[in-house]
Amino acid sequence: MELLHEPPAGFEIVANAFAMAKLLPTTHRMNLQIGLLCDGVLCAKGVLEGYRQVTFFCEHLRQGGWKEHLLGGSEEMFDCDMLFSHPADRRQDDDPSFIRRAAVELWPAGTPHAEP
Repeated sequence: MELLHEPPAGFEIVANAFAMAKLLPTTHRMNLQIGLLCDGVLCAKGVLEGYRQVTFFCEHLRQGGWKEHLLGGSEEMFDCDMLFSHPADRRQDDDPSFIRRAAVELWPAGTPHAEP
């Protein structure tokens, strides 16, 4: 994995997981670009070649609290196929509650079941 900026805390674990993933045999060369974000800046990137490598690496990063990003434009993704953001970068807006529907008033005002 190529470092582009100062490594974040706990980067040794990420580097070890990447090195171990690269050792796994692959049947097809996917050349999947993987990037690591810290404070919105791409701090490291690397290339994984196969499904086993990608799966191994992703599982270890998820366990470490890194958040995975798969979709977005090339600028948002820093020309990577997959991005992982540092666990310390978690924001309140990462709450998936936006997919929940707003509360609905079941009983119109003035009906016997409505609260006083």
